[in-house]
Amino acid sequence: MNIKNLRSRVGKLFVGGAIAAMPLSLTSCDESTVNAVFDILEALLDSMGYIPQNEDIDDENVDGLDNDNSSLPPSMDWSAYSPAVGNQGSYGTCVAWATGYGLKTTLDNMDAKRTNAKSTASYQTSPIDLWHGMRSKYSSATSNQCGGASFDPAFKVLISNGATTMANKPFTGQKMTCDGATLTGNASNKLGAYRLVAYTRELSGTSAYGMNESNLKSKLVKGPLVVGAKLGENFMRWNSSATITADDPDSYNGGHAYHAMLVVGYNDSRKAFRVQNSWGASDWGDNGYIWVGYNHFINNFAFGVWSASNNANDYADNTAATRGITGVDLKLEVIADEALINGSRKLTFDIVNNGSSNVNLSDCDVVYTLFKKKHFHTKSTLGEAKVNAVIPAGAKASDILGKTLTIEYKLPSQFCDGLSTDADCYMFLALDPKNESGDDNLGNNFAFITSADAKPLKVFNNEITNGVKILTSDLRDKIVNDYTGAELLGRLANESK
Repeated sequence: MNIKNLRSRVGKLFVGGAIAAMPLSLTSCDESTVNAVFDILEALLDSMGYIPQNEDIDDENVDGLDNDNSSLPPSMDWSAYSPAVGNQGSYGTCVAWATGYGLKTTLDNMDAKRTNAKSTASYQTSPIDLWHGMRSKYSSATSNQCGGASFDPAFKVLISNGATTMANKPFTGQKMTCDGATLTGNASNKLGAYRLVAYTRELSGTSAYGMNESNLKSKLVKGPLVVGAKLGENFMRWNSSATITADDPDSYNGGHAYHAMLVVGYNDSRKAFRVQNSWGASDWGDNGYIWVGYNHFINNFAFGVWSASNNANDYADNTAATRGITGVDLKLEVIADEALINGSRKLTFDIVNNGSSNVNLSDCDVVYTLFKKKHFHTKSTLGEAKVNAVIPAGAKASDILGKTLTIEYKLPSQFCDGLSTDADCYMFLALDPKNESGDDNLGNNFAFITSADAKPLKVFNNEITNGVKILTSDLRDKIVNDYTGAELLGRLANESK
């Protein structure tokens, strides 16, 4: 936020003898007092540091959209597991505080069922160590001298290296070295994966995705989130347990208006989300927290919202549950995906019964989709198939039918959301995503169709312009944090409900 602009609006910032987050008794408005006010404001504004312009959402996997609000509890609060409210001081390291100190510490406490360690430094992830890792590994996505960052490098460092504890690398006297320090890390306590839950038109460059009450609450039922938010003057001077429902639109200006925080829950009685800040517990908000009204959060406050888990497989929790030990194990085999002379393409595949009992395939859907890299919601169905055959144990569908199975299709010019398919894409073949067969092992019920080395397919003018390779293992085996087959099976199962 530009200090010159603040000078023209100084009257708006005085609240009961206090300004912004820092108490200051004002007995006059002489030049020395006003200058002192601006010094305090500059320190406060420098303590933000989220840079949405650097956020590359095309390089971040997007979580599934959940619009079902019917079965959600009326409130959720993870603050018992979150660390004590921290104070980032005058450094623009809010992303490291939100993702490392806030989210990672909370996830660790949740996994350990630990609610009595809010101030225990040995259980707190060090934001200083995380920042050093972000700077050393992703200098192009972070500003020097602790001047801000986007979320993606923070999550990637937590996945690849972890970060040490506050006991090993503390924030003593609110002092830290911003650049040139090395990452300590913690190889035994890494993050599993992260997902972009929701983003706005301003961040995506296209349209808003997932930024609605039901979707955000459904994710908060599973765990805390982090938010990249745009702040106005009302927020910065907040000192109340009431719910903030609006802000001054004229005060949304300048790079310092962006901030990263931890979302610990929601409450339907208040119609608000509960947010933990990193500006200390005594000088701002409701002991360092704030209630942000649903409508304000969705329409004005949040730019992007992220979730994370220590276990990457948690993102597959919508996969249809197996029915106990059934002896059923179907395996998908992809033989080829090739272009035909008529402009179409043909997928050739088979289904193997690896189990110990006969399986009737008549209820087992086979679904073939084309999706944009990292954005499974941006996809189109290429084809679906049903196989009306009973396969004995140890046999293949082609043995019973006397032929291999095929899906003939044409590459579409648009995805289901209207975006052009001229993009980096993958194709995904799913066998029985709803698990109608009661399969005990869904780990071999899918295949990714990629280019060489699991790189995306280049789709242009309804054609694939690079080579095609069949990948029957997870993309994540090749690319850190990428989609798992189980996760996409779960997405398809959830969408078909």
